[in-house]
Amino acid sequence: MPYLYCLPSLICAVALSVEDIRRRRVPRVWVAVFSVIQLVADLVWAGMANQFFIVLQALLFALLCAFVQLLLALVKPGALGLGDVTAMLPLGLAVGMYGLESVIVWWVAMSLFGLAWVMFWTRFDPQRHTEYRGRTPFVPAIAVGAIAAVLI
Repeated sequence: MPYLYCLPSLICAVALSVEDIRRRRVPRVWVAVFSVIQLVADLVWAGMANQFFIVLQALLFALLCAFVQLLLALVKPGALGLGDVTAMLPLGLAVGMYGLESVIVWWVAMSLFGLAWVMFWTRFDPQRHTEYRGRTPFVPAIAVGAIAAVLI
C-alpha cells in the first residue's frame, strides 16, 4: 500500500483547501512543514523499496510543477496566486513518486476539475458579498487532481 505514504500530502491538501476557500490564502509555514513531512515519508518509502531514485524524482517533479505553475501565474497576473504555486510543492512530492505518467494525469485532472470548479464557484459563490468576491480558490482543484493522480 504505497499510497499510504501520500497521507501527509492528503492532510496538507485538505487543510490548504479549507484555508484557501475560507480566507484566500495559503500559509507558507504549512506548506513548508508538510513538504518536509512528505519528503520524510518519501525517504521511508524509498528506503523500504530500496529505490532512492524515487526521492530525487519526486523532488524534481515537485519543483518542475511549481515552476510551471509560477510561469502560468506570471503569464496572466491575478489568475493564480503565489499560494497556488507553493501548494504544488507538497502535493508534487507525493504525485512525483509515481512518475511522469502520474504527473501528467495530475495536470489533466487538475485542469478538468479546475475548469468545472471555476464555473461552479463563479455561479454559486457563497462569499459574493464579502471582500473575496470574484476570486476563485484554486487549491481545491490542485488537491483533487493530485488525489485522482495517486488513486489512478
